[in-house]
Amino acid sequence: MLKVQTYIGPSEVSGLGLFLDQDISQGECVWEYCDLVDITYSAEQWKRLKSHLSNESFKMIKRYAYKENGSYIVCMDNAQFMNHSSDEFNVVNNSDLLSMVASRDIKKGEELLCNYFEYSDEDDDHLKFLK
Repeated sequence: MLKVQTYIGPSEVSGLGLFLDQDISQGECVWEYCDLVDITYSAEQWKRLKSHLSNESFKMIKRYAYKENGSYIVCMDNAQFMNHSSDEFNVVNNSDLLSMVASRDIKKGEELLCNYFEYSDEDDDHLKFLK
């Protein structure tokens, strides 16, 4: 669940991106896992979901999901639009792995970027396209 004000807009990184609608300081919490907003599927639940949906519907959900510690997580708020950068990221995982913080001061209008390799399982489909 996002803890800061954001909006969606065209990204120079990829498609649509997540942008800050306020200034934030280094160390400020940007995102925090909340089971009311972020859906976690076990590997078995993920397989069942795939078997119950059309290919197109599952493809859309899969696009915004990530795999971490063997589970699939889908953020249901604008957090799903946070793009990846290997070197220009400004959001990092907190040591608890259940939240993300600003790695530096970030100004209103900047795109929020994280490093998918920091938290995604090695076999996460998103990483195949980034290697």
